[in-house]
Amino acid sequence: IILNTGRGALIDSRALIDGLKSRKIGGAGLDVYEEEEGLFFRDLSDEVLQDDVLARLLTLRNVIVTSHQGFLTREALAAIAQVTLSNIQAFERGEALVNEVRAENVVRPAPPPAASEPEAT
Repeated sequence: IILNTGRGALIDSRALIDGLKSRKIGGAGLDVYEEEEGLFFRDLSDEVLQDDVLARLLTLRNVIVTSHQGFLTREALAAIAQVTLSNIQAFERGEALVNEVRAENVVRPAPPPAASEPEAT
């Protein structure tokens, strides 16, 4: 079983479908989707879903898509509130923040390879 609650692009959805259909993957729980922009947080129940990959995922009995709602539990919301308040208090005291993202720690994708030189004729 594959669970993705982090970033949609972590999973190639077409490859996931292939794995599910071939039974190499037993099931999937997706709180995120790689092409989710414009799809989540909107009521599309009266529209034809234009994203064929997501439409296929939604038809599979061993897939659940929670559309960023998987975190919505009492425990998770309490933890989010606690960390947020702790960060505010630490910031006011000039201390390091629990979840601080520092620019030097951000992993950026590698630049695309340079175009190859044309061959001499």
